[in-house]
Amino acid sequence: MTLENEILKIKKGSLVVMKGIKDRNLYYLKGSIVTGSLTASVVSDVDATQLWHMRLGHAGEKSMQVLIKQGLLKGAKTRKLEFCEHCVLGKKTKMKFGTVIHQTREILDYVHIDFWGPSKNTSLRRKHYFISL
Repeated sequence: MTLENEILKIKKGSLVVMKGIKDRNLYYLKGSIVTGSLTASVVSDVDATQLWHMRLGHAGEKSMQVLIKQGLLKGAKTRKLEFCEHCVLGKKTKMKFGTVIHQTREILDYVHIDFWGPSKNTSLRRKHYFISL
């Protein structure tokens, strides 16, 4: 990745894969879909089946096999998917809160608060935590 005259260039070897033009504080990526042998050389390190698994929202093995047999996933092969951390984290369950009867008399006697953080990304005011009431 290089930055020259407010133009961001993302490279793979000597090939420029993407360009970003700066507008205020954001870089807008400019480009188009590349087909043919160029695509194979750019994505040669990535397993096609794993790539389709991610593109399809982390579809399961059975769903992928059905799509592959129908010839809908170009380059993917019928095989067991590798370990996917995102799939495991997506199946985590949260503990439920117990049922409680609250006896409030006035407005705002009982308030729900959600406190979240720390986040590795900062807010516009450089904060790492979020609270909602």
